[in-house]
Amino acid sequence: MRKETHDLILNILESESKNKGLTTVEVAELLKLSRSATSLYLNELLENNEIKQMGIRPVYWTSIDNRNIKEISDVFEQYIGYDGSAQEAIEKCKAAILYPPVGLPLLLSGPSGVGKSYLAKLIFEYLKEKRKDEAQTFIVFNCADYANNPELLSSILFGHTKGAFTGADSEKKGLLALADGGVLFLDEVHRLSHENQEKLFQFMDSGQFRPIGEEAKVISSKVRLMFATTEEPKDVLLPTFYRRISVTVNLPALHERPILERIALLHHLFAREAIRLNRDFEVDNQIFKELIDVQIPGNVGSLVNKIQMYCADSLRKDDSEKHLIIGSDHAHGYTFITSEKTTPKVKSNYLEQLNDAFISILDSDDSIPELKEDLFQFDAHFLEGNFHSQQDVYANQIISLIEKNNRLMIDNLDLTKRALTSVVRLLQVNKNTVSLQLLKQVKNKLSQSYPRTTLFAHYVTDGLSPEVRLFVEVILGILLVDKFSEDIKYHALLVAHGETTATSIQAVANKLSGEYIFDAINMPLTSSIRDVITQVKIWLSERDTSEGVIMLVDMGSLTQLYKSLKPQILGELLVINNLTTSYALEVGNQLVNGQMFYEIARSAEKTFVTNVQYFEGFSVEKNIIISSISGSDVSKKLKEICEKNLNPDIKLIVLNFNELRNILERATTDQNYLKETSLILTTSYLDNQSDVPSINLLDVLDVDAEDQMQSIFKNLIHPNNIPNFLNEFIHFFSKEGLSEKLEFLNPDVIIRQVEAITEKTEKRFNLQLSAKMKFNLTMHLALMVERMMLGDQDYPVPCDLSELKINQKYFYQNMKDIVSGLEQFYRITISDWEHFVLYEILNP
Repeated sequence: MRKETHDLILNILESESKNKGLTTVEVAELLKLSRSATSLYLNELLENNEIKQMGIRPVYWTSIDNRNIKEISDVFEQYIGYDGSAQEAIEKCKAAILYPPVGLPLLLSGPSGVGKSYLAKLIFEYLKEKRKDEAQTFIVFNCADYANNPELLSSILFGHTKGAFTGADSEKKGLLALADGGVLFLDEVHRLSHENQEKLFQFMDSGQFRPIGEEAKVISSKVRLMFATTEEPKDVLLPTFYRRISVTVNLPALHERPILERIALLHHLFAREAIRLNRDFEVDNQIFKELIDVQIPGNVGSLVNKIQMYCADSLRKDDSEKHLIIGSDHAHGYTFITSEKTTPKVKSNYLEQLNDAFISILDSDDSIPELKEDLFQFDAHFLEGNFHSQQDVYANQIISLIEKNNRLMIDNLDLTKRALTSVVRLLQVNKNTVSLQLLKQVKNKLSQSYPRTTLFAHYVTDGLSPEVRLFVEVILGILLVDKFSEDIKYHALLVAHGETTATSIQAVANKLSGEYIFDAINMPLTSSIRDVITQVKIWLSERDTSEGVIMLVDMGSLTQLYKSLKPQILGELLVINNLTTSYALEVGNQLVNGQMFYEIARSAEKTFVTNVQYFEGFSVEKNIIISSISGSDVSKKLKEICEKNLNPDIKLIVLNFNELRNILERATTDQNYLKETSLILTTSYLDNQSDVPSINLLDVLDVDAEDQMQSIFKNLIHPNNIPNFLNEFIHFFSKEGLSEKLEFLNPDVIIRQVEAITEKTEKRFNLQLSAKMKFNLTMHLALMVERMMLGDQDYPVPCDLSELKINQKYFYQNMKDIVSGLEQFYRITISDWEHFVLYEILNP
């Protein structure tokens, strides 16, 4: 919490609260903040014992005189991972050790050096914290010390009488007796002989034992028992003994623990050495990365040795400086470790509240822009000033890596700076505990509306640990929304030989264009054309290619590239066999300015005249083009119907209506351009002067529709499939089908409204529309309203709308008047492009 906010709340409660105090809503109004933000602030102050709470419904807040922070700690907070991967294990330990009357036998298992002894000590400290009578004594014994002498080991555990064996000159108490009223921790318990294991489980059953040499007398002892082993318990312990152990907790090897916990542990171990040596450290980040990823048999113990060796080596080189340099190469940056013993600590309960608030924001039904605003506000109100990356090892690594990728991709650090600092603070709060399912849901939501931003976030996080990459990628993508234009329709790729050739041009072209336009693939100098094709296919698989793809390459056979890649691309493909910065800038500017694919291709043929380029026809496979003037959702549904009925070897390509018009224009000058296209399916009449037949699918409503279908789809569909094919289209072009296509508008309401618009249109323009035309207009208007409400993409109008006429009446002015009621009712503005589409429908 910021100091200004902290002081303001205390002043409000001191000066304005009466006997009963102020409610959260009253405090929020005085602060001019939301109720949820105010509630978090008040709870933080309550947690710090700076204010008090009274009542239940409503709750009243008031100030108190004592503002000193009273720390209520949990001893297990010292165990890194206590609120993460070890949380369940620690809860089991607490339950076992507190179980009356003397706890349940507890076994800690795991490889050497994972912290079993340390956890056992914390369990004993927890008993003391709970003020248990049995927390008087803590005895630790390693069974491996006397594993080769089971008789002596038995004597140490159970004690012996005088004369029990040679050398037993006096009576001696065993560990079970000495630990009476306390805790006995037996490490390496698997080194006990079977006989000693049997004696021990008999004691666990009865609470009594006989010292060696004692025949009649038994001794009672109340001991809490803990064991540890580095082996698989069921393989090395007697079944009867193992079954008697009620609770088993397995501790994973160091490299198996989550990366954030490994980092926290590493930071703690370096800090411990810094305090011991009374020196601040600068630790090279490359050393940190090596130690984070290291897999060593001794786990934490061996890690401590490595760290101490690094420190010793640095001391050997320079013992005079207060500031110790760990590692000689700071090319990758360094992490600062302070020797100060006290560090600010945010209370765990408040951290949980912050994390719950963060997850609730992420799991809300807000739109992506609203989610972005919520996250920035949450960060500014609650995290900024309280969470810092300077001493957070992994935060530094995340920032460093993303900045490195930024330089390669777009070379604009200011673009990601604010978002990146918020991301690492949110990661510090959440500790990567948000579910993968939620992250994937949010990413899917983000990619639907902001695909280019999603791709940038994906590539700029390349190289992060898989454990945290999805979190960083999703949150960064949300916070970068509106930084990139989503109107750039086509994907662009640069491919070149050399370690940095393509990425160097990518960074310059993207930076000078002011947009994320190009991706880049650097290929080794020894790469073949097949290697290139393999890498490009991977790149293609990660994006929607239905609009088209442009590639600038510096190698290979254009024909082979085109024919190998085109079948994987839903839209068109342009390959330019020359990669220079100037050419990339030229193409980039055309994409930013919204030029259509055909215009870019035609420009490339003229501009890059000194170079060989390859631009083949629309498709190299037999195909059918599907396009609806009513939008891409309709086209995609038509494609689904076709996929179920048409021959599977026919490729179905969905285009927007404007793109289809450009393709048909190209086909008039290039006879072979649509040579592989068998048919064009639309939902309106089309000015088609090409040799490819086209059909308005609304014709299925005609009486002779089945005969038409048999003729038009000859060799494209099995005759037996025609009736089902026809029925699916008839359902689709019906009011019932229209209702299914609407996502959130009430079908009954919108259909009545657009039918009224259709009637007004007929009267205003003196038209007599057929039933088929009326339905086409009704369907289009209903879907248009929903598209406008969702902020659908606009397109340039190819003519002057104010000059268009229908039956000698100006279309644009009259149509705006007719649909004005719809605009007011739904609070939308119907674009000029949509007016042009309405003209096309009414004036076929």
